[in-house]
Amino acid sequence: MSSIKISVRAPDAEWTVSLEQAEILIGRGGDAPLDIKIPDPSVSRCHGRIWVSTDGYWFEDNNSTHGSKKNESMVMGPIRIFSGDILEIGSSLLVIEQADITEEDSEITELFDVHLQDRLNLDQASQDKRRASGKIKVIGQKAYAAQENQKEKYNTAEFFGNLAKTFGFEELEDALYLAIEDIVGKYDAAERGCILLFDAQENELAVRSHYPLFEPAVSTTLARKTIQEQQAFIWESDKSFLPSESQKKLNIKAGMYSPLTFGPKTLGVITVDTSSSLGEFSRIDLDLLIHISQVLSGLIDAKQKHVG
Repeated sequence: MSSIKISVRAPDAEWTVSLEQAEILIGRGGDAPLDIKIPDPSVSRCHGRIWVSTDGYWFEDNNSTHGSKKNESMVMGPIRIFSGDILEIGSSLLVIEQADITEEDSEITELFDVHLQDRLNLDQASQDKRRASGKIKVIGQKAYAAQENQKEKYNTAEFFGNLAKTFGFEELEDALYLAIEDIVGKYDAAERGCILLFDAQENELAVRSHYPLFEPAVSTTLARKTIQEQQAFIWESDKSFLPSESQKKLNIKAGMYSPLTFGPKTLGVITVDTSSSLGEFSRIDLDLLIHISQVLSGLIDAKQKHVG
């Protein structure tokens, strides 16, 4: 069962609490029952709440008088919280000691074995067992299926219109390079991105475009997972394990993978990631990447047929 461990540091008291319920109400106290009651006059009666979702724990301020901060930044809406985060409410602190989710689609995955070559062989037997590896957490996952309209966080009509124009006027290679730059730019958290296309004859994924124009950060293990499971997912570095040399070199913190498929065809994989420890990808971000993958797959398939 999902659980969260919080150290509460009020002006005149300190204690630690572990909770397993789906919603945790936090405040000074009043008529409504609270799960964490803080003796601090600068804390509102029901200051905020923490809740667990399929992609982890979230915090939201309840229009409190003095507001809330996460890691010294004001909380302006619902935000993801992770182990090590510090929530400041009034003159008190909530230190997130541990935030574990145990949903069926969440797991610890070995071997973030980032490869710098331009072709990734998907044969399980080809994996180098001696390669140093880090551990990551898959914190949100969705089947590759048609999505409902995107939420208002993203204005997608113009974006997809421009994507279609790019593939209409440019050759495939040029279109892919322009597309990945636009896709990375669509996310506030993303700093890098990569499009890999599948070579069925060699059972390999070939890097066809990446942004910026330096070494792409792609994991054979996660690419294989994407192809085999036909699932798009969010991942983040597991801070409780030492990172691999390649993780440290490229400073990889979090990202998303999504398959590129058109009908029964496996076309490839698209990835975006961030090097910022504050970078976060949400379930809405994942929905958008799935939508982008579906549109991009249709455009790639049409272009490949035209070339063929």
